[in-house]
Amino acid sequence: PHPGNVACEIGPNGEGTLIFYDFGMMDSFGKVQRKGLVDFFFALYYDADVKNACDALERLGMLRIGPDVDRIAIEKVGKDFIDRFQATLKQDGQWEDSLSLEERKRINRQRRKELGEEFLSLNADSPFIFPPTWTFVFRAFFSLDGIGKTLDPKYDLTKITLPYLKELLDLKDGNAFKTSLLRLGKRIGLRPIDINQFITQPRRTARVEDIALRLEQGDFKLRVRALEVERMLDRSKIVQKNIFNAVLACAFLNTGIILSTVGKGPMASKIALRAIFGAAVLIGSRVPLGLRELKKLDDYTSRYLVKKR
Repeated sequence: PHPGNVACEIGPNGEGTLIFYDFGMMDSFGKVQRKGLVDFFFALYYDADVKNACDALERLGMLRIGPDVDRIAIEKVGKDFIDRFQATLKQDGQWEDSLSLEERKRINRQRRKELGEEFLSLNADSPFIFPPTWTFVFRAFFSLDGIGKTLDPKYDLTKITLPYLKELLDLKDGNAFKTSLLRLGKRIGLRPIDINQFITQPRRTARVEDIALRLEQGDFKLRVRALEVERMLDRSKIVQKNIFNAVLACAFLNTGIILSTVGKGPMASKIALRAIFGAAVLIGSRVPLGLRELKKLDDYTSRYLVKKR
């Protein structure tokens, strides 16, 4: 529902009630989506576990899976977000949108200084997807949040929903008792997965030793993604393209000048000279565009406090 078909009034008991005139477009979630949403809320609010949060986003279809996705960068940025979110909840502090403009700028500069490489990686990989189904979910949240803040400037949807999130215990693992038991087992290390890791630990150790031995023998080669090297290569490609265009344009220009002064025969005709000078102008016009592209790349990297090489 949107603000045009949602209203509120004081009920008979004096409490506020919501009125829905029309739900408009609707959709439904399957078991996988519901389980993924509950797991994401638990990872965000209760466990503060960035790995579980990313796994939940993958099940929800919001996070791409593939070799071109830098999962380490995603988890590092996600950990920063969850840590700041949890710190605000525990301290009952101010949200960033309620801070002054200068304070927000200071926080953003500090964040870019610490996570500049990760932000660049995420922007290059575009790992996040926005499925159409979730449009309705966020639309409903934004509508309720907008109505609440219009009626009460201190309204905070996140803090209001915290007590109700406990009801999701029944949805996470089938029932509240099982979820509580698994959470307790996770804290003391007695989950089935923990027991399995303890039993299979010698086998895992042997496998690690085998891999290390094969690395020493040269059977394996490590491939490491260096973001700084990638940026340097992108910048070098643009610089080389500009140099090539500049040299080629000068070559056509020199050829045209020589032919127009001392040249004879068909190559010195007006049609040939026009073609040569036209090619020089056309290729030379690409140089300013390349310089603009280079400046754009440098400005883009400087936004994340990454020095150009």
